[in-house]
Amino acid sequence: MTYRLEFLMRVLRAGFHFLSADMDTVWLSNPFNYISYDTSITIQGQTHKQTKMSGGFIIIHATSKGLKLWQDVIKCQNQNLVDLREQQHLQRKRPTSDFTEQECINNRLNTTEMNLLDPYLFPDGRSFFDLHRPQSRGIVPVVIHGNWLVGLEAKIKRLQSWNLLASTGSSCDPLENGIPYSLSKRSNPVRIRIRILAYNRLQSLQRLLESLQAANYLNDSVALDISVDRPSSEAGSSEKKRWKQVMEYVGDGETHPSKFK
Repeated sequence: MTYRLEFLMRVLRAGFHFLSADMDTVWLSNPFNYISYDTSITIQGQTHKQTKMSGGFIIIHATSKGLKLWQDVIKCQNQNLVDLREQQHLQRKRPTSDFTEQECINNRLNTTEMNLLDPYLFPDGRSFFDLHRPQSRGIVPVVIHGNWLVGLEAKIKRLQSWNLLASTGSSCDPLENGIPYSLSKRSNPVRIRIRILAYNRLQSLQRLLESLQAANYLNDSVALDISVDRPSSEAGSSEKKRWKQVMEYVGDGETHPSKFK
């Protein structure tokens, strides 16, 4: 079970970064367009359960920290194999899923520079096939992980039903555009509420509002709330003057209209 890990370690020692992906990942476009090339980031990977990293799609940089991390993962997995053989998971009342390479990786994320890839572009099986999260935002994923389903036959049927399986034999049929759904069928826009907390920094507020105004919300419903804090009784005249400029720009929604259009 550690042969693959050992092989990838030899790749790192040879000075090459590596991307490791499970066989049940579906690549719809080039993931390297969305991966950071900053070598200070030791590991990058698909988001799993919001805060964790999936072992099904990871990138390790061939740096000293990358080598150290992967060596620790190998040691951890070797110990996992010993514990499983001795049935330690039964004695500790823990599921066998706690004794996996993925858990070895996640147990070390707090001590290394890491980057969780965009979950809408790199969704897992539950996010894409069940919850339809990328679809709800009209986003075509880059790589879909076909997890959250047990059994090869079940995974094949799911991919076929989504027109994501080119072949199960020696020949391949092209997928239609590589897009597993039509963006035009999106019927439920997302309701977004953006809340801005401001005080007396007018230029910063203006830059933020300009960025929000230029964003593409994909026909979603967007509500904007701006709350401006009041200066304390101990604030100086200069501080109060800057606050007044913000208030004049934002307006009060009643007698003084907003200057932001």
